[in-house]
Amino acid sequence: MSKNKSTIDLTSGRISLGLVKFALSLMAGNVLQQCYNLTDTLVVGRFIGKNTLAAVGSAYTLMIFLTSIILGLRMGCGAFLSQP
Repeated sequence: MSKNKSTIDLTSGRISLGLVKFALSLMAGNVLQQCYNLTDTLVVGRFIGKNTLAAVGSAYTLMIFLTSIILGLRMGCGAFLSQP
């Protein structure tokens, strides 16, 4: 199987650089998600009202919960399927 240049092998050599790259990509995704939620909160709070803003806050908690479950399942399946 040919190796792609973008593939990071965390099973050999120094893993610190690979882990830092992995962590930076996760942090970038979280920052973008927070920017989306901040914009959503500003627009809803300014133009629609307080009750709707409370609903957006409640939905955010549910969204984080579901995203965590999906990411956990994805990582678990990835680890399982990567076994020889």
